[in-house]
Amino acid sequence: METLERGAETRERNVAVARQFFDLLHRKDVDAWSALWHDKGWIVVLYPPEGFPDEIGPKTEIVKGFRALFRNFETFEPQITAIYPAAEEEAVVVEYCPRATLIGGTVYTNANIAVFLFEDGLIREYHDYFDPRRFQVVVDALPKE
Repeated sequence: METLERGAETRERNVAVARQFFDLLHRKDVDAWSALWHDKGWIVVLYPPEGFPDEIGPKTEIVKGFRALFRNFETFEPQITAIYPAAEEEAVVVEYCPRATLIGGTVYTNANIAVFLFEDGLIREYHDYFDPRRFQVVVDALPKE
């Protein structure tokens, strides 16, 4: 019974981290958001739009990239529509719909599915599935290096 309770606590903790992930992005608080990531954290984007990487990592590169990304948002409103903690407690799936207004007024919307994998209570991997054609407006707004 103790193992089941520990598993339930781990799932609850991971669901709370996933919710906090989106809340901090909504507030554009990348500093606090970065504390949710494992040092070996990695983002996987299976269908990236043109000019966007299919992987970002480790944590230092993720934080650097999100700082640049969120400088281009006036607002970011992620609406969570469903959360599915996995029976294996180190994974959480979140369905969400982002709505963002970019600097200059362009509005971005999409329907996403995010898969969080955890290690030691921190995000180790984040897989984001979305329509890359719609995300292209965000990528196109990024400053050219």
